[in-house]
Amino acid sequence: MRSRRPTPFQDGALQPGRRLTERELTELTGVSRTSVREALRRLQAEGLVEESPSRGLRVTIPTAEEVEQIYEIRAELEPLAVRLFVERATQQEVDELASVTTELNPAGDANKDVLDRFDSVLLAGCRNPMLAELLGSLYSRIHALRRISAATPGRMTVTKQEYAELVEAIRRRSAEDAAEVARRHVSAARASAKIAMSLLTREAD
Repeated sequence: MRSRRPTPFQDGALQPGRRLTERELTELTGVSRTSVREALRRLQAEGLVEESPSRGLRVTIPTAEEVEQIYEIRAELEPLAVRLFVERATQQEVDELASVTTELNPAGDANKDVLDRFDSVLLAGCRNPMLAELLGSLYSRIHALRRISAATPGRMTVTKQEYAELVEAIRRRSAEDAAEVARRHVSAARASAKIAMSLLTREAD
C-alpha cells in the first residue's frame, strides 16, 4: 500500500464535496472505466469517497467529529514519529528535512507539496513502517483540509516558524524538545483545520 502512487483523492487535488463522474476520472487518471469503478469502491470503503445527497458519488466532506478524532490521534502519533526520527535518522535525512523546511513560502501557493515532502522525509527517517502507514492514512484524510489551511492568511508564516523550531531541536538531537514542538504544531494545525472545514462545509452548502 505504501508504494502506491497517491490518488487525486489522497493528495487533495479533488476538493471535498466535488461530484465525481467516471468519464472525468478516466480522463484524469488515464485508466479504464472498469479500473475507475474498482478504485471508487475501494476509496469509498476507505472513507475518501461518499454518496452524494443528490446522486452519484462525491469526494468525502469530513464531519467536525471526524476531524477532531483525526487530530486526537495525530497529536499522539506525530510527536512519536518525531522522537523516533531524532533517535534513528541519518545526518543526511536531518539535513534533507531542514532543506525542505526552507522551501516553505508564506507568500507562495505550493506549500502543500512542500509539507507533503516534509512528511515523507520524517516518516522514512523514523524507521517504523507501521507508524508511517498509520500516519500516512491520517494524512490522506486531511490532505484537502491541509491544502485550504495552507492558503489561510498568516498560517504558513506560523507553520514555517514551527518547522524551523522543530528542525533546530532535531539538529540538537533533543527528542524531548522536538516532540514538544510537534505537539504544539499539531495543536495549531487542528485549529486551522477546523477553520478550513467550516469553509468547505459552507462551499458545499
